[in-house]
Amino acid sequence: MKMMLNKTLRLFLDGIGRRDEYEFYLEKFQSEHTACFALLCPDLGSIEGGAGVLAFDLQFLLRLELAPALLLGGREAERMQSLLSGEPIFVFRPLQAGDAAAFIRAEGGAERVPVLVEGDVPLADALLQLVPAVARRIHFIRAAGGLKGVSGEPLSYVYTHKEGFQHVEPLEYDFPALARKLLDARPGVHLSVTSPINLLREVFTVKGAGTVFRKGTEVLRFPGLAGVDRGRLAELLETSFGKRLKSPACLDRISLAYLEKDYRGAVLLEEHADGHFLSKFAVGREARGEGLALELWREVCRHHRALFWRSGAANPFNSWYHRHADGHHVAGKWHIFWRGLPITAISGIIEYCTQREEDFLEPESTNPP
Repeated sequence: MKMMLNKTLRLFLDGIGRRDEYEFYLEKFQSEHTACFALLCPDLGSIEGGAGVLAFDLQFLLRLELAPALLLGGREAERMQSLLSGEPIFVFRPLQAGDAAAFIRAEGGAERVPVLVEGDVPLADALLQLVPAVARRIHFIRAAGGLKGVSGEPLSYVYTHKEGFQHVEPLEYDFPALARKLLDARPGVHLSVTSPINLLREVFTVKGAGTVFRKGTEVLRFPGLAGVDRGRLAELLETSFGKRLKSPACLDRISLAYLEKDYRGAVLLEEHADGHFLSKFAVGREARGEGLALELWREVCRHHRALFWRSGAANPFNSWYHRHADGHHVAGKWHIFWRGLPITAISGIIEYCTQREEDFLEPESTNPP
C-alpha cells in the first residue's frame, strides 16, 4: 500500500532525487516481505567518520516505514559496536543468539535499528545465513564510498561474471569476490557499495551514488524481429516510454534487435545509408538502476561503429546520451545525437530525424473516452 508522504518527508526526498523515482522505489520496498528492507554492512572507517550521519539516515528510513538492519562483522565488530552505542537508535545482539528475523522485526516495529554483531564468522558466511529471509538488499557502507577503476574513475557497476568490463582499484577488502559468491548462492540479491553520506541517494535514485554488483546480463541479437515475441517487445516499449504505439506495424522497419533475454530491455536499429538509426532504446522500470542500459549500449557499440538517434527535449536520459555521443544538435522538440559518423553525413541525419514521424501516440490519446 502506497504511503502518504507529509510535506517534510517529501521536501527531503525532493532534495535527493526525482519524485517519480523515489516514489517508485518507496512503493517497491514497502511491498517486499522480508524482515527488513535492507541490510547495511558498514566498515570501521564509515562509522568512525559518520556514525551520526548514518543514524540520521536510518531514522529517516524508519519514518518512511522502511526498517533497516545493520550487520557488524570481522575483527573490528566490537570496536564498531562501541562507536555506535552512543546513538540511542541502535539495539545490539549477537548474530548467533537466536532468530535474527524475529529480532529485526521486533526492533523495527519499535522504530529502532537492530544491529547484528558477528566477529568470528566470515562476512560472506554471515550474509548467507541472512539472505534472502532477512533481506534481499545489501548495502556495504564504506568510508571511501563506491569503487573506482584503476585510473580513478568511479564505477557505477561491477559485473562479477563478465570479463573485460572494468578493472577495479586495489581494495582493502575484496568486495567483487564477495559479491560473486553471494550472487552465485543467492540469485536476485541486490548488492551495492556506497558511503554514509550517499546512502539515501543510492537507495532512492536510478543513477545511484555508489557501485552496484551484477552478474551481467545475457543480451540476444536478432536480425529483424525474426524469433522475437512482438507482444512482449511492444509491452516493454509502451511501459518504458509511458505511451502506446500507434501501430505494431512501426516495428516492421527494425533490421536488428538487441534484447535482454527476459525482455527487460531492448535496443532496436533500422538501416540507413549513413549508418544505423537507433529507433528505440528501452529499459523496463524494474530494471532501471541495474546497469542494464550500459550493457545493452556496449553490446550495440561492439557491433556498430556508426549510429544516430533522436530524443525528446524532456527525456531525463539526455545527459547520458551526451556522454556517449560524438555530437549533438537541437532541432525543435528533438535532440539529435550521433557517433562514428563523418561530418558530411550530419545534415542528412538531422533532416531525417526531424521529418520522421513519431511511433507513439501522445499521452492524452492513450485513454479514449
